[in-house]
Amino acid sequence: MRLAIVGGKLQGTEACYLASKAAYQTVLVDRHPVVPAAGLASEFHIMDVVGEPERARTLFLGCDAVLPACEDGETLAWLDHHVRAWGVPLLFDWSAYRISSSKLRSNELFDELGVAHPRAWPACGFPLIVKPSGASGSEGVRLAWDELTLAAARAALEKAGHSVVVEEFSPGVSWSLEVIAWEGRATPLLAAELEFDRFYDCKRVVAPVSGEDAAGLVMRFDDLGVRLAEGLHLQGLMDIEVVLHGGELKVLEIDARLPSQTPTAVFHCCGANMVRLLAETVLGGATPTVDRGVRCACCYQHVAVADGAVEVLGEHVMASARPLRLQPGRYGAFEVLGELEEDQAAESWSATIITRGDSPAQARATAATAVARLAEEHGLAVTPESTAQPGDNCR
Repeated sequence: MRLAIVGGKLQGTEACYLASKAAYQTVLVDRHPVVPAAGLASEFHIMDVVGEPERARTLFLGCDAVLPACEDGETLAWLDHHVRAWGVPLLFDWSAYRISSSKLRSNELFDELGVAHPRAWPACGFPLIVKPSGASGSEGVRLAWDELTLAAARAALEKAGHSVVVEEFSPGVSWSLEVIAWEGRATPLLAAELEFDRFYDCKRVVAPVSGEDAAGLVMRFDDLGVRLAEGLHLQGLMDIEVVLHGGELKVLEIDARLPSQTPTAVFHCCGANMVRLLAETVLGGATPTVDRGVRCACCYQHVAVADGAVEVLGEHVMASARPLRLQPGRYGAFEVLGELEEDQAAESWSATIITRGDSPAQARATAATAVARLAEEHGLAVTPESTAQPGDNCR
């Protein structure tokens, strides 16, 4: 399989990593010359596909499929039109993505399907989450504690040109689930737990989920995932994030695309490779059989080095990383995705640490030990981890 991947940041890193695990040849394309996924790809082409259509056509016609790994609307629409016209399989559902990429349209879908989600302001009280409708993850998220902070958060987003979503803040454990679907048949994969830093950015993914009544909640999450995929008429892959609040799974957001972070944790936990599954689904015209049997627990987390210290932080620290290299066994972890030694001599750098264990607790403990070993090896202090708190704002 020769797979073209368009986008070399967070999603591109995920795509290149998992494609390499499937023994695919990866052809990475990005308009920027320095992107983290470049170090994991078989080939890297610096190109703006929209601005260089003939060059893109020649490259893509030499590939078995194209996987978009970015969130630029113009690029995605261009790929959907041109790649399909050239007869090259596109591993992406533009129609489903257009709904899921808007939190306003997503909330409308949730209401149509009777899916629980945080209540919209003003039908709820403070604290409130204020976020842009069209951004993903933690981008632009603010927590408003009163009328003053609500007005400030709303004004900042509107000034930046965003449509604004204001809804209740629902604290609780956050879980993520991917679903793959084709022609009305939806297959849920494996749920993972998410943890966040002070910027409301996901800093750690742990699979499988654990805790009281985890098995029963997973069954409910599976059913919810199938219902959402069917409601979207999904032809491909989607990601669902929920919060367990008051014994109820509330949907925070959906994204009909290959996400970052969770696919790698799921791969190590049960062996399900979402890039391979997505390719087999689209090229084969049917969802393949998925083995969700847990083989081990996995902890996947990011660290940033700056000012003589290392800290576990959200994935935003990886978006601007220099090209990453796979480093098995580094710092006692199972694998590390890190910058080269010469880059680590710089004042600031970042890495992703992947650990395994017999249980989620053991995988977490091994990850903590890996951070300590990294600090010792590089002569760094360890900054205590942060969590999102009322009044904190995202970057």
